Amino acid sequence: MEIYLYLTEPEWVEPWVNGGEVPIKLASAYLSDTRAGIMTPDENLIHESPVPIPSLKNFGIHIEQVKNFTFTNNTYNGVKLPDIHNGSYYTEDGLILSFCHHFDEETAKRLEKRACVKINDISKLRKKLDKQLGCKGLMKKCEYTKDHRRNHFLKSVEDEWQDEFRIFWRVQKEKNLRIPAGTAQVVWIHEQNQ
Repeated sequence: MEIYLYLTEPEWVEPWVNGGEVPIKLASAYLSDTRAGIMTPDENLIHESPVPIPSLKNFGIHIEQVKNFTFTNNTYNGVKLPDIHNGSYYTEDGLILSFCHHFDEETAKRLEKRACVKINDISKLRKKLDKQLGCKGLMKKCEYTKDHRRNHFLKSVEDEWQDEFRIFWRVQKEKNLRIPAGTAQVVWIHEQNQ
């Protein structure tokens, strides 16, 4: 499995190739009102329900920050409302590292990145980072949907071009973690004078 990491600055390649510290940000750092580059309006949202829970506002029902919510046999002005069993609609923050399954300069441009490295062994990297954080990260390829459902690994089809692979840790504070030498190899660096 080929995994690539796009980097904002060319000098950020150094710790991934030769070892060093890198900052790992919270998922909420990538939250934005609009979808652009690495920013999305639904980052760190967990939304599991047969219908969009915010749509209940149309019936005067405001529900936020709920887990395992059950809502059945309800009507509004004689209209049957949808049943929801074990629905969830809340935000969950945590540390996140986002990678990509492909390398392409157009993808780099859309992500507003100027360098890319290929990760040599993503499982080995996760284990090294898990040890520093004292907990096991969840790691898998993102899936994409046209509907309202979301979680850390289920995103909008509008983000499908990112072809993303993520590691997520339930840690609530940004951290600097040590990357071992030889973790990655340089694939591409965009030079300023190009």
